[in-house]
Amino acid sequence: MRVAIGIEIGGTKLQAGVGGEDGRLRGRARRTVDPARGARGIREAIPGLVDQALAEARIERRDVVGIGVGFGGPVDTSRGVTLVSHQIEGWDQFPLRQWLADQFQVPVAIQNDASLAGYAEAVGGAGKGCRRVFYMTIGSGIGGGWIVDGVIDEGQGLGAAEIGHTWVPDPDTGEPEKLELLCSGWSIGRRAREAVEDGESSLMTKLCGGNPAAITAQTVYAAAEQDDLLARTLLDETCANLAVALCNVIALLHPERIVIGGGVSLMGPLFWDTLREKIKRFVFRPFADTYAVVPAHWGEDVVLAGGVLLGLTLARE
Repeated sequence: MRVAIGIEIGGTKLQAGVGGEDGRLRGRARRTVDPARGARGIREAIPGLVDQALAEARIERRDVVGIGVGFGGPVDTSRGVTLVSHQIEGWDQFPLRQWLADQFQVPVAIQNDASLAGYAEAVGGAGKGCRRVFYMTIGSGIGGGWIVDGVIDEGQGLGAAEIGHTWVPDPDTGEPEKLELLCSGWSIGRRAREAVEDGESSLMTKLCGGNPAAITAQTVYAAAEQDDLLARTLLDETCANLAVALCNVIALLHPERIVIGGGVSLMGPLFWDTLREKIKRFVFRPFADTYAVVPAHWGEDVVLAGGVLLGLTLARE
């Protein structure tokens, strides 16, 4: 059986998984990242974590044909180098591809984690069977991936589809602001906390036990489901700006399928109904009804699954 390893390197978690042609994980291992130990601490942990995943799957290192890595930051895919991490020190211009190849003696490919997640969804998930798939993850940040005919579009080699860094109007000021700073899970919670702390009446105060600092995006959604005016307004504004960004994607790239993952995508029907209604309202008319906006298939395994699927392609090159 041909198997590959997927590795996810984030700012808070480090994961490794092993799987076959369907992308399904047969073994996995995970640990929390210690920022104080920096990139060196992560690198020291990777070999043991991979061996844990292999042991769970009852697979030997010699059976691995490739490794695909999703890195939580920008990468130069042509050189196999991490450019920087905004959360963990020590990743600037690090030759991660060569380092892993030396460790495991197999071909290695590295990608930005959102691009790799998009690849998993395009070739083996919610976008399977579509030629043009755009992926957006909405979690603590916002990222994207653009996959055409099963190939990640890497732009000029430094990545592409950075939808979180596109600009939309700030509902509070009318001024342009980055999408990530308004619509990520962290940003939704921040806007709600600020409104409650400024004295706006909301069910969210009760839901957070009277402690506004405890309000999260999930608190906002729970209150919105109960028709809380402030929460519904925040959800509506969030979905409107997400829709603006995605309608620009539709107008520029015309994907068949837009796949949305990340923690915010798990909110529930009210989120999805509101987002789809806003997209339908703003979309370029000639492209209406030519796309579908759907939830991701892989869940928390998405980056590891993408790494496995990408790693398997390396053996064919």
